[in-house]
Amino acid sequence: MVKFCVECFGCRANQAEVQEWILDLEKAGYAYTHHQAEADFGILNTCSVTAKAERDVFRAVNRAFRRTHIPWIIAGCSATHEGDNLKRLFPGYIFLDNKEKADMAAEVRRRFPQESNLIFHSAFRSRLFLKIHDGCNFRCAYCIVPTLRGPSRSRPLESVLRRARYAASLGYREFVLTGINLSSYGFDLFPRHSLLEAVQGLAEISGVEFIRLSSLDPRYLRYDFIQGLKATGKVCPSFHFSFQSGSNSVLKRMKRGSKVTDYRRILDMFDRLFPDANLGADFITGFPEETEKEHRETVDFISNSSLNYLHVFPYSPRPGTAAARQDPPPSHVVRSRAGELKQINRNLRFAFRESRLGRVLDAVMIEETPNFSMAVTDNYLSVRMPPTRGFKQKRISLRLTRVVNDNLCEGEYVDLPKARIQP
Repeated sequence: MVKFCVECFGCRANQAEVQEWILDLEKAGYAYTHHQAEADFGILNTCSVTAKAERDVFRAVNRAFRRTHIPWIIAGCSATHEGDNLKRLFPGYIFLDNKEKADMAAEVRRRFPQESNLIFHSAFRSRLFLKIHDGCNFRCAYCIVPTLRGPSRSRPLESVLRRARYAASLGYREFVLTGINLSSYGFDLFPRHSLLEAVQGLAEISGVEFIRLSSLDPRYLRYDFIQGLKATGKVCPSFHFSFQSGSNSVLKRMKRGSKVTDYRRILDMFDRLFPDANLGADFITGFPEETEKEHRETVDFISNSSLNYLHVFPYSPRPGTAAARQDPPPSHVVRSRAGELKQINRNLRFAFRESRLGRVLDAVMIEETPNFSMAVTDNYLSVRMPPTRGFKQKRISLRLTRVVNDNLCEGEYVDLPKARIQP
């Protein structure tokens, strides 16, 4: 029996790739292990979206090189962007760029052959991350992703649904659709399909109970799309948007093709159709030539919006992008602005959780231990619960009873047989 371990950096698309590799390799007779000491080889999926992410990858590869004695496959964006440097620093490792990693299972079978006919299933995660799109046709001024990932490419709809049916047969009930630019799904297919069609098809599969969407591009969001999501009855009220700024002049320099009025309209539509939704967005602080006035415009936009959380990224110049030729504000200014937005994020997250106290919410149990169980609600709140047996990956109802911090709540079960609750 050949065992393997995995490590992953970066976005949900990377997480989805890793999860798919695990399912494919287990189906081919390889056994997944959480412990590097037990593995015969390892796979590391990498990220280069920011300079910090790339530094973290180099540290992880160096740590594996020094501490483990197994071969590693280093795959993805860092292997694409910094492949020559990685090969020079870590001889003997296997490096696969974004094109080469597309059929990871075939690469593994070729490099690490095994003869087992067993089929394993480790339940790597309680939810299934399903990547349905790769690449991007936009050229935002700050973004290196189109250079590393290539043009927009959608997975055929039947392939998406076939993979979802297989995962549902394994017991997965919560599905997260991911992609580099998820909102553009289907535009390159013939005949053309859409993200809404993928969601509708997924909703019809037996066993699929919760559907989540990764980051949504505001350039594609229309009322009929949001209305269609609502009509499925299975799309979770938790949505994330790639806004990046709340200042029109910054958005123009970023080449985002959106305006703040578009963002307000989008949030208003989601508020009307998903009134209890947990809404969040990405924001980049310290973009080149960003003034204090433009930063305050972003703060004012957030403060007067229905956003409940933020993902804040200090601007990171990436080689070959248009913005890299411009000068960002001084580093201490960037840190200060990022710190202000991060504090706003903490306040928003705490307030949203407090506003849900006493409410009954649908959730999926993601972890069971002797001392507690963990659930994630449909609006993406992590809730610590009394310990149970036999409910992992199952749908439950719970009532929020306490906010521990801006990341964690506590709750009690609603209509759960007492016999299944551990004393």
